[in-house]
Amino acid sequence: MTNFLKYTFLLFPIFVFGQYPFEKYKKPKTSSLEFKMTEENSFLKYSKIVKSFFNDKSDLEVIINGNTEDLRKTNIEVNTKSKSRKYFEEIPTQGTDAFYVADYNGDGKKDFKIVCYYMGLGLASLNVRVIYFFQNENKSFTKVSFDDKIGENTTERDLNGDGNFEIITMTLQNHKNHNYWLFNLYNFVNGNLICVNNKLNYPIMVQYVFKDNYQVTKKLTRKEMKKYELKKPKELLVDN
Repeated sequence: MTNFLKYTFLLFPIFVFGQYPFEKYKKPKTSSLEFKMTEENSFLKYSKIVKSFFNDKSDLEVIINGNTEDLRKTNIEVNTKSKSRKYFEEIPTQGTDAFYVADYNGDGKKDFKIVCYYMGLGLASLNVRVIYFFQNENKSFTKVSFDDKIGENTTERDLNGDGNFEIITMTLQNHKNHNYWLFNLYNFVNGNLICVNNKLNYPIMVQYVFKDNYQVTKKLTRKEMKKYELKKPKELLVDN
């Protein structure tokens, strides 16, 4: 190695970052927005108005109504310019992240996603509730929600280039006394989530170890991984 290269490496070190196999694929153009949070007595309210959300440039208002004393009394309110109001029941969680706006299923209409945290300890701190609102005709929505783990999978990817971004779920799976991150793929089609693992040779499993690891395990064949396929995400709820 020449002195020039030695000094180059000293001054400009090369960093190599690991990636899961799906991270090389296209992700949706997403806007990340923050909720306004207010609290009065035992009531929590997260709200946000999204300007020019719909194709006719009208606005969308999203409100999460919660009760800290009775978490079962949680709902998500979706309002449009025409003053139509729709209430969606939801499994309550303890913390709400920003929400994300994108056309997730490639139909030319904006959708949005909310990620809520369960506030656990250890690996349980990764537990989240992922809530998608897919826009239908006439400014109505279909809500699809499920339990997941927070991670790189929170950004969707278009693995087969059809414009309908695959939703990638991440769950912890035990196999022969070893833990693995299990990744399944879903598309939103005809008002529901369908598993599309067969199109792309998924699910995949990455062994959980106490260091960064992104490699699909060689301890199982892809055929063996199929035994752990989830046809539906855990705790799936669909509401129109």
